[in-house]
Amino acid sequence: MVESRQTEALALICLFPALAAIFVSARTCSRYLGRNFGWDDWLIYISLLLLLGETISTYKFVVLSHTGYHAYDVPKQTPQQQVQALKWSFAVQMFYHPMMGAIRASIIMFLFRVKDNRIHILLSLHIVFWINIGYMVSTTLVNIFQCTPVHYAYMRPIEDQELDANGNVIKHGKCIHSLSFILASCALSIIMDLIIIPIPMAMVWNLQMRKKTKIAVVVIMSMGWVATAVSVGRFVVYYYRFSPTQTDRTYDIGLVISIAEPAVGIVAACAPALKVLIRNLMPRYFTEDEGTYTTQSPTQPKSQHQRSYSFQVMGKEVARDGIEGLSREEALYGMRPLDNLDSREHFTNAAAPGPIRTRSMRTGQSEADEAVPTHFLNHE
Repeated sequence: MVESRQTEALALICLFPALAAIFVSARTCSRYLGRNFGWDDWLIYISLLLLLGETISTYKFVVLSHTGYHAYDVPKQTPQQQVQALKWSFAVQMFYHPMMGAIRASIIMFLFRVKDNRIHILLSLHIVFWINIGYMVSTTLVNIFQCTPVHYAYMRPIEDQELDANGNVIKHGKCIHSLSFILASCALSIIMDLIIIPIPMAMVWNLQMRKKTKIAVVVIMSMGWVATAVSVGRFVVYYYRFSPTQTDRTYDIGLVISIAEPAVGIVAACAPALKVLIRNLMPRYFTEDEGTYTTQSPTQPKSQHQRSYSFQVMGKEVARDGIEGLSREEALYGMRPLDNLDSREHFTNAAAPGPIRTRSMRTGQSEADEAVPTHFLNHE
């Protein structure tokens, strides 16, 4: 009986994207309840579509290349069959780096929406955003032009059939060293993750909130460490897969980690955006006590942070404890609603005398509301 691990590989290839799709669906539900869709959501949808393309390409490559079977059990393939398998392998490479770039961009855009205006946070986000763009573009271009001419990446079995006088194969093109590029890109990917992960940790650290809620937020924000661990695993797997000592490469199903890595990355990117949905499922745990969430120093007196205030929404005053999903998420993540370009949040200090102050979403400046005369029709 022929030993095979192909069924196991195909099952894992389908399992991880399904898990990512579940989390993206939950994210969509949470955003619908909160009514605060943004660029980070659209980028994660693009990532999921690219993951679907990579999944189909990887599935076809595994089947056509007989991955999961021992090398001695693989029937001899014609050059045309080898070309078909290499075409799907080339497609996998075309999907991978744009997808990973889109996932990181979604995470960074989510952090931008938190509205932490501390200079070191903003500077870190801008730097890592453009590094991510540069990484995505450069690695994608290298994948496209890894061989000269480009089609030589998958047409080698057909084009390299001629022999010279000494019996050596005549090459009709040249390619970069694949293993060196894969390991270098994996290392850069890990470094980028290590740069991004501490940023949300620093943003949450000084928030004034209940201890159990803060722990929950830190745990959710720290899911990026799981994705980084998978990236490290991919580095190790590919190093072993392409090492000269690997004599039974087709039996190795480690390439599945190229599906697991982006899927786990999508899950990690979706987790912080599920607050509204989770709060509706577990309202007691995520019901906040009195006190605003600020990034000021915790050594300042609490009276400066924990003030009673109300919100003016669509011309109606709503008490803090009666705010629906979006407002509570804004309290923690600092997000503002996206449905009104000229919307304003009115923060009223119940203890402070004088005119009511409002803050314009457009200008960011504090403005005083003019008092309306009691007898505005009196012409005396």
